[in-house]
Amino acid sequence: MKKTIVLAIFTLQGNGAERFALTLAKGLIDAGHEAHIVYFKNIIDLPIPEGVKLHFFDYQKYRAIPKFMRSGIAAKAFDKFVLKNIGTPDLVLSNLLPVDFILSKSQLPNVHLVIHNTTSLEYGERLEGMRKELTKIYLAKPCVAVSQGVEKDFIEVFGRKSKITTIYNPIDVKQVVSTASEYVPDIDTPYIVNVGKFKQQKRHDVLIKAYAKANVQEKLVLVGTGELLEASQRLVKELGIEDKVVFTGFKKNPYPYMKHAKFMVLSSDFEGLGLVILESLALGTPVISTDCPSGPNEILPSDCLVKPGDISALSDKISAYSQQTDNNPVRLDRKFLPDYAASQYLDLII
Repeated sequence: MKKTIVLAIFTLQGNGAERFALTLAKGLIDAGHEAHIVYFKNIIDLPIPEGVKLHFFDYQKYRAIPKFMRSGIAAKAFDKFVLKNIGTPDLVLSNLLPVDFILSKSQLPNVHLVIHNTTSLEYGERLEGMRKELTKIYLAKPCVAVSQGVEKDFIEVFGRKSKITTIYNPIDVKQVVSTASEYVPDIDTPYIVNVGKFKQQKRHDVLIKAYAKANVQEKLVLVGTGELLEASQRLVKELGIEDKVVFTGFKKNPYPYMKHAKFMVLSSDFEGLGLVILESLALGTPVISTDCPSGPNEILPSDCLVKPGDISALSDKISAYSQQTDNNPVRLDRKFLPDYAASQYLDLII
């Protein structure tokens, strides 16, 4: 029987949660169901799969309402918007805190909040000050973690009353592979690549220092933008490696850079799952990653992992991968494919 699934997200800019929503929506459509994405801010940077229906819920006008009243009022408006434009959904999946804040008060059936990151590390020192508010949000609805590590951390933060299960983020291998052939990056090969937003979590400083210490021939290509981009550029200049590091800026389609790289490096302090790892493996590109909470060690074997923040260990691993000619990538497990994820999400429907 055909089901109607709503995925709610703040914007459709190029980050992991947004790509997850689009990939899962396509997987649900391929399985014969109806997928609708409701987005709160009118920014679309990502290609929309055929058949996915988009709906813009203008959240901006609710931001003037005091916060203690806002979630209830906006949730009623969201519910009314969905019922009018889509009908009664069989499943609603909320993504990221600004949307979770609203949908925790939704009265629509089968609302689940998808937890994309390791809660304790995402909020860090702010957690204690936000614990009461976050507990109200994340114990109000059942939740879905994108990795076992995220689920374990969630329970440690919110306690035994937590209603959470794990469904791994899916990767659309066919779409990634076909999109990766759209162009060839104008960069001398071989090179090392990192794709990610320039923010503290991603630890570009650790990657840049480890790369400089490794002193390998391959260039380092950094794909992305963010608030720490200029700091990273300054660090590259201080280390005297401007001629070896390429900053590409944001790329709507980063897959050609991943496809043509000798290997990918992820240097994060924490992840939810590490979608770029799955994307690289789908393209046959080997990956080195920090063994951060959480996700990478649920995808990669231990010999591909190093301790987070350990510049020397990461440098040694970069040197070793640079010298090898047979860095065979890990094969993707079926649990990371869209049809498998779609079936697990459909099982949440009561």
